[in-house]
Amino acid sequence: MWKSVLIQRTLPLSLSYLMLIGAGISLDYLLHIAQLVWIGRYLGILGTLFLVLSFGYSARKNKVIKTGAMKVFLKFHCKAGWVGTLMIFIHSGIHFNALLPWAATGFMMVVTASGHVGQHLLKKVKEEVKAKMKLLGVDASLDAELEQQHYWDALTVKALEQWRSLHMPMVSVLLSLSLIHILSIFFFWNWR
Repeated sequence: MWKSVLIQRTLPLSLSYLMLIGAGISLDYLLHIAQLVWIGRYLGILGTLFLVLSFGYSARKNKVIKTGAMKVFLKFHCKAGWVGTLMIFIHSGIHFNALLPWAATGFMMVVTASGHVGQHLLKKVKEEVKAKMKLLGVDASLDAELEQQHYWDALTVKALEQWRSLHMPMVSVLLSLSLIHILSIFFFWNWR
C-alpha cells in the first residue's frame, strides 16, 4: 500500500493544501500583530481578481478564447487560484464576525481542495495505473503485494474521475456566495 498511487500522490498534495491553510492563518496573525489588519480588506479584492483571471482556463477550454496553449492556461489557473485563495483566506481572517463571508470562505477552501486534487492527481494517476497495468499484463505470476497495490490504484482512479462532476457545481455555489458577500458590502458600506 505504501507504494500505491494513493499514498505517493495524495500525501504531497495534502501537505501542500495544509501549507496553504497554515500560510493564510500565519500571515493573518502577523498582520494582526503588526496592526496592519486593514491590508486584509484589499487582499480580498486582489484575491478575487486573481480568481476571476483564473477563469481564463475555462474560457480557453470552452473556446471563448481561441488562441493559447491549454497547458499554459491550466498552469496559470492553478497558480492564480492558489494565490487568490491565499489572499482571500487572509482577507477572511482568523476572526468570526459574520456567517456569509465564512460560508463563502469555507466553500472556497472546498473548491480549492477539489481543484487541487483534480488537476494534480487525475492525469498522473491514470498514467501511472496504465503503466502498472502493462506490468501486470506482462507478468503472469503476481504476488499478493502487487495485487493489493493494483486494487488501491484502481480505487483511486475511480474516485478521482468523479471530481469534475462535483467541482463545477461547487464553483457555481462559491460564485453565488461571493457575489452576495460583495453586494452586501456595497449595501452596508458607509458611503459618507
